[in-house]
Amino acid sequence: MQKLIQKSGSKYKKRLFFFFFLIVLIFSVLIGGFQYSQERLYRREKLEYALNIYTQQVHELIQKKGLNKTLNFSEVDTLRALMPDKDIRISVITAKGKVVYDSYVENIERLDNHINRPEVQKSLHSQKGSNIRLSGSTGQSYYYYSKNYYEYFVRTALPINESVLSFLKANTLFFYFLFGLFGVTVIFLIYATEHFGNSISKLRKFAINAAHNREIDPNEDFGKTELGEISHQIVKIYRKLTKTTEALSLEKEKLIMHLQIAQEGVAIFDKKKNLILWNSHFIDYINYLAHISSHNYQELFELPELKEITDFIDTNIKKLGTNYIPNVDIISTKKTITIGHKVFLFQVVVFTDGNFEISVNDITKMENEKTIKQEMTLNIAHELKTPVTAVSGFLETIKDNPTMDEDKKVQFIERSCLQINRLSNLIQDISFLTKIEEANELFAIEEVNVKEMVQEMLTDFELKLAETKMEIELNFPSDLKVKGNSELLDSIFRNLIDNSIKYAGEGCKIKLTHYFEDTNYHYFSVTDNGIGIKEEHLPRIFERFYRGDHGRSRKMGGTGLGLSIVKNAVAYHKGRIFVKKRKEKGIEFFFSLKKTL
Repeated sequence: MQKLIQKSGSKYKKRLFFFFFLIVLIFSVLIGGFQYSQERLYRREKLEYALNIYTQQVHELIQKKGLNKTLNFSEVDTLRALMPDKDIRISVITAKGKVVYDSYVENIERLDNHINRPEVQKSLHSQKGSNIRLSGSTGQSYYYYSKNYYEYFVRTALPINESVLSFLKANTLFFYFLFGLFGVTVIFLIYATEHFGNSISKLRKFAINAAHNREIDPNEDFGKTELGEISHQIVKIYRKLTKTTEALSLEKEKLIMHLQIAQEGVAIFDKKKNLILWNSHFIDYINYLAHISSHNYQELFELPELKEITDFIDTNIKKLGTNYIPNVDIISTKKTITIGHKVFLFQVVVFTDGNFEISVNDITKMENEKTIKQEMTLNIAHELKTPVTAVSGFLETIKDNPTMDEDKKVQFIERSCLQINRLSNLIQDISFLTKIEEANELFAIEEVNVKEMVQEMLTDFELKLAETKMEIELNFPSDLKVKGNSELLDSIFRNLIDNSIKYAGEGCKIKLTHYFEDTNYHYFSVTDNGIGIKEEHLPRIFERFYRGDHGRSRKMGGTGLGLSIVKNAVAYHKGRIFVKKRKEKGIEFFFSLKKTL
């Protein structure tokens, strides 16, 4: 086996060398051909550049002297005599192709119309054109260059002689350089294939030993090349894979353990509906649904509640047949089943090999939350209807009693205004709360000095505080800052203060305290020494529209949303809020705010 590996390694080196040799050879030929064509193109462009200068000089002379009007081109002969190229041929051709001047032909009347000459045709479409051809007028080969000046063409030409041919010939110095580089590259290839071949041979030896589960030499030297480094990495990966393979059975056990502690019930069946894998929640949920023998879970598929799911499984297993079908869409369905006061969500996934998975979730809580949302919608409708009904009643009374006493009328109008203000506040609070819960990405984040914000806010409460003979004590450090949303931070403290002013009672004291901070959070408390809230109401005071004392809350003009806004604003700032009755008197709110969102 060792000799076979060495022999195959030698063959590989030869194949590697010839492969790269062929690539270098093809590349060199392509580069040489490209350079040759570019060199010729460059020399032609250089020649055309010189002919363009002559053409432009003739054009400027014609325009200056008006020669295209007089048709006396003797001065062009004078200009030609001054040009460096004594063999230059100059022709002037009208826009219709008639030759009106040719420095090589005396009797121009005998010349054919030149509009179809290749160089003239090219200049018709791109203003300038060139061509190498035999002249029909002189019988000599020329390099023609024609330029279109719209009223006429000016054509210059040089005879194809040794001088022009030498000028157009590509420089061969590059090819000598390319040939030398090719030789150096071949020498390098011989050296490189030897080193790479050794690495490849050793790597092949490793692959054969690994395939036959033979012992791998951990000290095998693959060389210091990039391929050698790759080989070392492959060996490392192989060792990791062997360790991974050994750990797979352990991971499988972990997966089974995970299924056992998962909150949903999960079971996997084969196409004959035999149970393969399951967890305890699945058994619990199924036994809650119907008492089934622990040895025959196929009875599950006979339950009338699961007939729709059973039909779905049977239909898709029949479609899949006995063949494995890769790359198909996920085949799944779900069904909600209510048993007693419990609601379960059954989900089925049929795999492409005919096996299938059934998962069961207890969604009773989710359904209850949906019910709560529906109740909340009814509450909103009721809260909106109350002030609208009151305003409508006041206004109808005024309308139906035109002789009503003015004082009474003013009283009704004032009550209507109060109800309208209450309705406006309610709509504003609902909108703000909805924005917090469903569109919180709209809130801008900025650094807020909390003490300055609260001090400015307290000026808004001066009149209410004076009316209720209450006072506020603020215990915040001057550099207390939170990076969050100023509008939400304002709503937290404003609603808590407003809540105490409305419900604590006259002559009470409200205290706002920053009592602790750690690396990530600030901790606050808002307390009052008022009449407090009954213990049974505390768990629900953050719910929307919840009022411990409905009559008193309506009298105070509350919307029932203030504390719900506070809770959501605190949650937006990654904090939590709690409330408790004080031992002395009143209530105390504790909450935290993250320093930076």
